[in-house]
Amino acid sequence: FQLIDHDEKRLRAYQEIRHVDGWLAATSETLSLHVDMSGPKVAPFPADELARIEAMRAAHSVLRMPERAGRSIGIRRKQG
Repeated sequence: FQLIDHDEKRLRAYQEIRHVDGWLAATSETLSLHVDMSGPKVAPFPADELARIEAMRAAHSVLRMPERAGRSIGIRRKQG
C-alpha cells in the first residue's frame, strides 16, 4: 500500500500483490472519498484523521511514484 496523494476529502492509493515467487500478480489504484453518512455527502476528514493521513503521506513521500500508477482504464467496445 502506498498513499500517493490526498486532500481534505479524498485519498489516492496504490497497491501491488506479488506471487510468492516475486512476479507481479495484480495492481490496484483507488480514489476514495470520505463520506458523512448523515447526509450522505462527501465531507472533509475530521482533523485527527487528516493529521494521521498527512503523517502517512509524509512517510510515503520518500517512495518513488509506482511505474504503473496513473494509467487509465476502460472497456473496449467492438466496432460495428
